[in-house]
Amino acid sequence: MIVGLLTGRGGNSTLPDKNVFPVLGKPLMSYVAESASRARLLDRIFVSTEDAKIRAVGADLGLEIIDRPEEFARPDSEHDECLMHAVEYIAEKGIEVEILVVLMCNVGIQPEGKIDECVQALLDDPELDAAVTVREWGDHHPTRAKRASDDGLLNPILDVSPSVTTTRQLLGNCYYLDHQVWALRVSGCFKGDGQPPWRFMGQRVKGIPNGDIVVDVHGLDEIRYTELWLRGTAEGQ
Repeated sequence: MIVGLLTGRGGNSTLPDKNVFPVLGKPLMSYVAESASRARLLDRIFVSTEDAKIRAVGADLGLEIIDRPEEFARPDSEHDECLMHAVEYIAEKGIEVEILVVLMCNVGIQPEGKIDECVQALLDDPELDAAVTVREWGDHHPTRAKRASDDGLLNPILDVSPSVTTTRQLLGNCYYLDHQVWALRVSGCFKGDGQPPWRFMGQRVKGIPNGDIVVDVHGLDEIRYTELWLRGTAEGQ
């Protein structure tokens, strides 16, 4: 079975209740749930949370609720902990999850069709462990990244060769996961031997490019950008 799983927890420090924060009159997570409901290839849609407000919104949206244990809902909890708990919870109901499509409650920007595109990539290539949406971002190539010392001085995060070019076009392609969609083949994931830092995704991870800039919401700036994108999308329909 192909299962959609929204994930979100309460107790957010940067923007309290961000997952249910009102965005153009609706809770942020509702845009994620609506996107999942439009996907052709999802058989069931769940939400994993320990938070009463997220549970209530999820129930109103017709999602199946998974009560996440508190030990998997701490600020320092790893994401794969709640994912593995969800797979086990669903298995106890007699449902074998073949593909788990992870959708974060705080990503209100949902370009159309990307859920199905990620799932279809796994269906078309049985050797893939995961298919995830990505953004090409050459301006943010890792060779350009800096870390600040206590006195504000910058140093490269990576061990960069002194001869590395400053010309973006010569650095090669650079993709970042934008966290709209993670489609995971359960049999190939959660072994702990995948590509860091998301080691649960396995080794063979396909990037599905997104033309839109997708952001996961952590503060009011991302809320404003999400609203701009939603208004623009509505006007374009």
